[in-house]
Amino acid sequence: MPGTVLALRARLASAATPATLGLLLAIPMDAAAAVTVVDTGQAQCCSSIAPEMPPNTYYGATMRRDDDLSVHAKPFVASPEDPPGSVEEMERLVVEAESAWGPVAGELSSPLRGLAAAHMANENYGAAIDALRRGIHVVRMNEGLNSLAQVDLLEQLIGAHIRRGDYTAADAQQTYLYRVVSHRRGHDAPELREATLRYADWLRGAYLGDLGRERFPRLVGLHDLYSDAIEEIEDALGENSRELLPYLEGRAQLSYLISVYPGEQRGGLQIEARQMGDFDIAGEAQLRFWRLEEHNFRYGKQALQRRVDIYNNDARSTPAEKAEALVDLADWFQWHRQYARAINVYEEAWAVAENDGEAQRWLRQTFFEPLELPRATVFSPGVIPLGTINNAEVAMRFDVSRHGEAKDITILSEETRETQSGITRAYHYLRNIRFRPKVSEGSVVRAEDVERSYQVRY
Repeated sequence: MPGTVLALRARLASAATPATLGLLLAIPMDAAAAVTVVDTGQAQCCSSIAPEMPPNTYYGATMRRDDDLSVHAKPFVASPEDPPGSVEEMERLVVEAESAWGPVAGELSSPLRGLAAAHMANENYGAAIDALRRGIHVVRMNEGLNSLAQVDLLEQLIGAHIRRGDYTAADAQQTYLYRVVSHRRGHDAPELREATLRYADWLRGAYLGDLGRERFPRLVGLHDLYSDAIEEIEDALGENSRELLPYLEGRAQLSYLISVYPGEQRGGLQIEARQMGDFDIAGEAQLRFWRLEEHNFRYGKQALQRRVDIYNNDARSTPAEKAEALVDLADWFQWHRQYARAINVYEEAWAVAENDGEAQRWLRQTFFEPLELPRATVFSPGVIPLGTINNAEVAMRFDVSRHGEAKDITILSEETRETQSGITRAYHYLRNIRFRPKVSEGSVVRAEDVERSYQVRY
């Protein structure tokens, strides 16, 4: 087995792509002790084979600014309902309904829902879950397996599991909830559009939180979710429909996730540690994911370019909307260190918006100072904990080059034995962050003496 692993490492290293390096680093060290790994203190350890190109830091998760509202977005979790009465009152109503109409009568749904709310108010989540499950069963018996009448109950059930810390149970219910809402409904239905985006955000959070045995199937599932929605809307409304915009944005965010995929933490290792010729051992999801990795830059670019085209082909589009779509495309080039292409598109976006009075405020917000990438919440934690055990707040001053790199970094926080580890991490994390550069009078320029305070997780 060690010989096989080393052979695989050599083959992966020869490709020297970010995706294959992710696979390379995922192989356990006890299986490949002959390969030296250098701990640079950067965002992630990097192999001595190719140490010159460290991965981008996950801004929003590994590192975030306190004053950046974009990294504080909260995923949807249904708020507990106000109980119509005490637990005792609700239990009495349930008993009365059972006596009058039977144990699965539709009339039981309302008092069971009230009972669950009363238990939730008391933080008795186990009892609330029992009441909600029974309420969902009653609805299904009376109105059908895919009745939308159970959606609110399912959302309350998911919320109870999350508050109890049982994310695996919440994950199963999220899948079931989406199956209910999507049954025989198209994406022209508002409830399905909302459910799709919420489910996609859950899958993203479950992936970042490393929930489950393998991680890559979450990314394949996200790809399928967005692709199905895009294909259905194109067939119904055409390729330039604005209804495509949130799904194209989601597809681009998925590409950000795939671009820094680190390899499997658990089950996927058994696949990645085999000989590359043994494709019979890889399942369909693994093969599809390898294809997503291979063409990831192109898929992300296509999604972002299509957003640009949709705004350009819609007479209702404002200059700010057109310019913002261009900036998102430029950010993708910047993330991949294609600096010349990024600069050209940033300056094109400025030209689109600069003569529009209403877009002036947008220009100032977008280009007045360097902004950490990605600007989406793609790496921001969901409700599932990331598993980091240390946090530090570090203030720094630095310049940002025209290529969006932090230069001449000065630590402003006091360095003590207690803060040294966090400061060291923050310094290396900052070096790995890609920035959207400052644009002044239509030209990308160097920004000097930028001061930021970051929360660092490690």
